[in-house]
Amino acid sequence: MKRAALVLALIALPAFAQASDFEITVQRKKEAESSAKHGAVQKTSQGWIGNVKIENCGFKPAQEIQARYMIFVKRQHAGQKQGEDQIEKMKGEYRIAELKSGANVVFPTSEVNLRHSQLDGNYYYIGGGMSKTDDGIAGIWVKLFKGETLVGEYMNPPNLTTKFKWE
Repeated sequence: MKRAALVLALIALPAFAQASDFEITVQRKKEAESSAKHGAVQKTSQGWIGNVKIENCGFKPAQEIQARYMIFVKRQHAGQKQGEDQIEKMKGEYRIAELKSGANVVFPTSEVNLRHSQLDGNYYYIGGGMSKTDDGIAGIWVKLFKGETLVGEYMNPPNLTTKFKWE
């Protein structure tokens, strides 16, 4: 029985080794911020870009790699009830013609606009909704493909698959 498990482990090893040929990281970069007052509501907007870094840790150069990413943005709207957040999915892709062994490439994601709003102290919404709202990044998921074969993956937070689906 142990021999069969060892054989299965050795068969699965090449697929695992191939998936670990790439190291993927994403660094958050803040862009311009603006603020304005509209009546009793103070609104702030901030741009966000993720810089995706892909490094080829394998021994051979990689050809025709496609990086696809999905950013999950939690949207809150003034006056809505607590817990009625909406998730917006922003998709993008980046093609890499060649990535030599030990080399890396960095590319920016699409810009995400995060909004913040707050009612002045003596104001409230008649329906009892939130007087303060904050958009936020719920997660980012990056997948690397060679053709239609998945060769690398990154997600932050690590449990992203329990909350969202790749579409």
